[in-house]
Amino acid sequence: MRRAAFRNERWAKGGPAADTVAAMPATTHGSLAVEQTLRFARDAVERDIARYRIFVFVAVVGVSTAVHFSGVDDTWIPTLFFLGATAYAAAALWYLRRFGNPPWLALATLCIDLGLGVSVFHLIHALGGHTAEVGLGFVTYIAAPALLITLLINTLRNSVTSSIGGAVVAPIAFFATVVPIVGFHPAQVSVAVILLLSGLVSVASARQARKNLDTFARLQLLRRYLPPEAVERVMRDDPDAALALGGRLVTVTLLAADLRGFTAMSEKLAPDEVMSQLNAYHGAMVDVIERHGGAIDKFIGDGTLVVFGLSGAAEEGAAAAVACAGEMLEALARHNEERLAAGAAPLAMGIGVHTGPVVAGNLGVPGRRLEFTVIGDAVNTAARLEGHTKHAGTPVVVSEATAALLRDAATLRELAPVSLRGKETSIRVYGLASLPL
Repeated sequence: MRRAAFRNERWAKGGPAADTVAAMPATTHGSLAVEQTLRFARDAVERDIARYRIFVFVAVVGVSTAVHFSGVDDTWIPTLFFLGATAYAAAALWYLRRFGNPPWLALATLCIDLGLGVSVFHLIHALGGHTAEVGLGFVTYIAAPALLITLLINTLRNSVTSSIGGAVVAPIAFFATVVPIVGFHPAQVSVAVILLLSGLVSVASARQARKNLDTFARLQLLRRYLPPEAVERVMRDDPDAALALGGRLVTVTLLAADLRGFTAMSEKLAPDEVMSQLNAYHGAMVDVIERHGGAIDKFIGDGTLVVFGLSGAAEEGAAAAVACAGEMLEALARHNEERLAAGAAPLAMGIGVHTGPVVAGNLGVPGRRLEFTVIGDAVNTAARLEGHTKHAGTPVVVSEATAALLRDAATLRELAPVSLRGKETSIRVYGLASLPL
């Protein structure tokens, strides 16, 4: 199938003659994607916390009721109090399911949870009669752990706002509960400091979660066009380069591959079958491309544009691209055996390989949509060579610029010169000396 003209316009618009294109300062790195990911995670966590809240309050109702019937105390205050707390917990879960998770909800429910954890002691102290003496022991040993557990659960939200709120409210709630009931003791200051530090640890955890996601966004982009060791070097030495706009002029070898006749074939298939067959084909090709160190610039339907030599010598990139082209044909032959066994028609492909200067860099809007790409006339040439394969009667056409960089010229055989659109003179081209059976 010939879609080279279509790809020529989409893959490249020509490149500048300057050695470099000044990189623009990177804006907030992946901010929109990171915040969106965190928001989805917080929504899920908030629903989980709402369900856990109901479970905990119901469990406390059961325990307080058992304590009452055991004769340890004769008041129903804890049971009735946590029945009310269970109603609040159910209302919070209903609100989440009905209206979603607005930004204020996490802080509001955290403050309520902290308040509920200690206000029951005030009720027992005020209304419990002689059982208030029992409450003295409970407030001493339970109030601080209850507040601490609430702060730890809040860490799951990865929210700086609610973490700061918890760090402020928890020590205040502790002093407001313990001092009026059992009086002040210097050791209580240490407990309050522990609560404050717990809240601050939650703040640090939330910030670290965002940093981790930001790093992940950079890694995902860098891994598209750099080998693992180069990714680590960039992230260690200049992490801002991962999402910086701009580019540099570099000589690379480009491999443009395209299936033949797949459009006509796909018209007879269901949409999900079209995607299934394309994914299977690309999966077979990606393994080969990665093994030879190629970077996939983009997929366009059944077409693929691959870049070699971004992080190494031009000679290495040219050799890798030509070797990759041959192995892609071998992989396609194996893939066709699987297709024939499944009753599907075999596929045929064309591959164009060309070496030349391109502008390589990040294109798009940081924080919204950003991708690495290469721009230049060399991209056009590779795509047009791929389109020429069916006229040349061979599945692979390699330009003279690439052939000149190969140490072993015996891997190629010269073909008839070809005139390409946009070129004033014809160029020498080559095919593979041996093709897979």
